[in-house]
Amino acid sequence: MLVIKHLKRYRIQFGMVAVLVIALIMAGDYQDLSAHSSAGLVPQGLSEEYYTGGKTGTVFTTTTRGLEFPSPAIEADPKLQAMFDEGEALFEADYVTDSEAPFGGLGPIYNKTSCLNCHPNYGRSKRTGDFRQEYGNGYLALVSTPEGKIADGYLFMLQTMAAPPFKPLASDVKITWHEFTDEFGNKYPDGTPYNAGTEYEGSLSYPTADIVDPLIPLPEGYRVHIEGTIGIFGTGLVDAITDADIVAEYERQQQAPGPIKGRLGRWVKEVHDGKKHVGRFTWHNTRATLQNGPGFNGSWSVFNLIREDRPNLFATQKWIDKQKELGFDVSSLEGKQAIERTKEETDNLMMWHRGLGVPAARNLDDPEVKQGRELFTELGCTECHKPNWTTGKDEFIPAYSHQKIWPYTDLLMHDMGEVNHGFTPYFKTAPLWARGLMKNAVDHTDMWHDLRARNFEEAVLWHFGEGAQAREGFRNLDAKERQAVISFLKAI
Repeated sequence: MLVIKHLKRYRIQFGMVAVLVIALIMAGDYQDLSAHSSAGLVPQGLSEEYYTGGKTGTVFTTTTRGLEFPSPAIEADPKLQAMFDEGEALFEADYVTDSEAPFGGLGPIYNKTSCLNCHPNYGRSKRTGDFRQEYGNGYLALVSTPEGKIADGYLFMLQTMAAPPFKPLASDVKITWHEFTDEFGNKYPDGTPYNAGTEYEGSLSYPTADIVDPLIPLPEGYRVHIEGTIGIFGTGLVDAITDADIVAEYERQQQAPGPIKGRLGRWVKEVHDGKKHVGRFTWHNTRATLQNGPGFNGSWSVFNLIREDRPNLFATQKWIDKQKELGFDVSSLEGKQAIERTKEETDNLMMWHRGLGVPAARNLDDPEVKQGRELFTELGCTECHKPNWTTGKDEFIPAYSHQKIWPYTDLLMHDMGEVNHGFTPYFKTAPLWARGLMKNAVDHTDMWHDLRARNFEEAVLWHFGEGAQAREGFRNLDAKERQAVISFLKAI
């Protein structure tokens, strides 16, 4: 499998280099290239903003596989490249319940059978009305009390599948999409409807969810929340940003005038180094480092694969007791389980996770993009979408150390208004790098925590709460200025 994947990558890169040569003859500038790979020629004379992931983390590509390439730091180190390739195979695998089979150990309760189902082409999930849809649906569900605590007997990730004879916590999650009309009738001051010229002109919509066939009784007034997957590429670089720099940004916002007052993620004591680190991963910044992040825990919480450091099932005692009540033998469910994923496999998966390159920015010298960048700053968008950071020392990929990167996020959480409230009222500012390649890579442009935004325009229009001032500023731009902002967002 690895050999096939390896050949597939280099076949694509060879083709992209050919395209690059033709494009260089025709244009002579990266902003006009249609494809470029990390293994090909790197354009010369580009400003630092083009290197979104720094010199060691940026790949030059706009192909449909543009989110899948290893960073230059990985390609320069044969050992890291080998780990990356092995980890990639684990990411792309389809897992099965037979623990003796290749990629075995799935279940007894689980969410998905492959990482690719939630991260198609290594990208983000697409909005859907079918929670049980396997490929492309990266929705995760949380069942909580009215006060925002996980409902008793459930976990922070609802499992809707189970290996017979066991029963999952729910058979499904019903997703309902609702139309939303703002106080301006979904129109700009110049009379132009939102989403003008699209099949959903004048429309905004958002989802709600409810649990189907709950196995364990739910508390009165329970709530069900759905959240989409967050991107994978560039997370190794975000992990290398120091806690001190994130705290400094938090303190800056608290002292600055205006409504933008971000919240720090929770401080977590990490097993791998015994130190406390500030949360920066997940929509609610509940994970502080990649060694205890969504990818690190996903094989356990999504597939229920048992590791030496996760020796018990991802299940509650109430769920086990319910299986016993239903007449099933639960002796295999209790206590420590047999190891189904080795430390070496986990290390390889995490090297792949950390090592994915960030696609370079595009067309930054285009006049419309330049105008959009100026407006983006004038509207106050950079107060939350902080353009750049400089990484600290990185122990996992040393070449990631001291790199200036351009993710466009402050790594803090903000209240985006009542209409956006979910499991909590606060959500991390999503990174914007390479969002302009989503359509090419995963054939959609759905964004926001629950994928309610179908495009960049809607993503801006869902900014309420702390983002209301920037939203209103965008609404009051003329049509060409609004398009310039969107062109800038597509370029970075």
